[in-house]
Amino acid sequence: MKTKHFYSILCALSLFCALCVSCSSDEDFFYQDEPRVRLVGEKMWAAGTDSVTFSFIAYPAETVEKTIYVDAQIMGEVADRDRTVNLIVDPQLTTASASQYTVPTTVIVPAGQAKGTFPVVLKRDASLEKKGVRLCLKVAESGDFKPGVNEENHITFIWNDILSKPNNWADLEPFFGTYSNVKYRFMLLNLHADDGELSTETMSWAKLNNLKIRFQNALNDYNAAHPGNPLTDENGNLVTF
Repeated sequence: MKTKHFYSILCALSLFCALCVSCSSDEDFFYQDEPRVRLVGEKMWAAGTDSVTFSFIAYPAETVEKTIYVDAQIMGEVADRDRTVNLIVDPQLTTASASQYTVPTTVIVPAGQAKGTFPVVLKRDASLEKKGVRLCLKVAESGDFKPGVNEENHITFIWNDILSKPNNWADLEPFFGTYSNVKYRFMLLNLHADDGELSTETMSWAKLNNLKIRFQNALNDYNAAHPGNPLTDENGNLVTF
């Protein structure tokens, strides 16, 4: 009987110790440092990286600017008051002139919220047809927040007016196949003004499949009009959808 009682106590102590370790681990899991901020771009353009890549080539000439939204996400607990995030342009990593973009210098994280969203306006001019530019935006310390870790305390915008592979092509590939510049230019020529941006984020499966059919029909017409000279990409491969 004494032996059984001893083992019961031992098991209870073991369970208590395990619970203590578990609780300690859970507490360590939660962020306990000073409030910080990290910058996160729209998935469609950033694709989970710290860079937003955009080309005006997919837009008509009358499109002279593009607004892309960024989240200033807090690291730490929400507060019962509005808080301010300071933003600065890093001149060492920025090649765009001040006339080519518009960014705010501060962002408000509303009371009770874990993020504040702000716009970055990228502007189009003739120079972008020859060379792309970049803008590096960073978090600066404010009375409410410190910058996040180095990998996430900034976001870089890279834009041009030159044909280039979209950041989200991996999402589009199941619909349109392997990327090439010739294929992409052909797609852009056959898009309508009201189609919107090629994206699985904003277009339904049915819409993307309808576009695939449209592009294929247009390709059939092109090849029929050019017997013996079907559309071939820059790598010497036949363009297909």
